[in-house]
Amino acid sequence: MTTTSSTAPVADVLDCGHPPTPDPSGIGTGRAIDPTTGATSCYPCSNERERHAMTRANTFVAYVSSAGDALITAPGGHLATIDPTDAHQVGRRTYTPSGGMWTRYVWHATDVDGGRWAGVNGGPGLVIRVHRLRVCTWQTEFGNGGAPRYCHRRATHAGQGGAFDLYYRTHARQVFDLYGWTTTALPPRELAQTRA
Repeated sequence: MTTTSSTAPVADVLDCGHPPTPDPSGIGTGRAIDPTTGATSCYPCSNERERHAMTRANTFVAYVSSAGDALITAPGGHLATIDPTDAHQVGRRTYTPSGGMWTRYVWHATDVDGGRWAGVNGGPGLVIRVHRLRVCTWQTEFGNGGAPRYCHRRATHAGQGGAFDLYYRTHARQVFDLYGWTTTALPPRELAQTRA
C-alpha cells in the first residue's frame, strides 16, 4: 500500500519579486502576507517594510528577542537595539487589576534611525507594544550640553496633544513659563490656567 501526501502549491515568486525565504527551523512559511493588501513578500522584504513603517509610527508592535537585546519582527529581522542596561534586567512582580501577579519588564530601545522607544511586556521572547519617546525641547535647546533626555508620553501634562504634552509633570510649570521654547502654541484653556 502506497501513501501519498499533497500540499498546496506555493508560488515560486512572491509579490515582492523574490522567492519564499527558506526557514531552517521549519516553523515558518517563508513568506509574509500584508494584512491590508494581501500582498506576499519574502522575509527580508517584510523586515524592510516593518523598519520603514516604524519610522512613521508613534506606537508599534514588535517582539523582544529571546536574548533581550533587540526589538525584532516576527521572522526575526532587527528593528531596534535595546539599551544594554535593560538587556539584563530582572522583571518586577506586580499585581494585575484582577488580583493576580505578573512579571513586568520595561524596555528602552533605539531604532536604526536614532528614534527612541519604550514599552512594557512580560519578558524576552514576547510581543511588546512600544511607544515613541519625544525629546524634551527645553533640555535640547538650552540644556547643559549633555545628551538629550527623553520624556515618556505617559508622564506628561494634560494629554491633549501638542508640544506641551511632551514634558514631565514636574516640568509643566517651567514649560508654561517658558512658552517661547515650545514648538506649537498652547491652547487657550492651558494659557488661562497659567495666568491664574
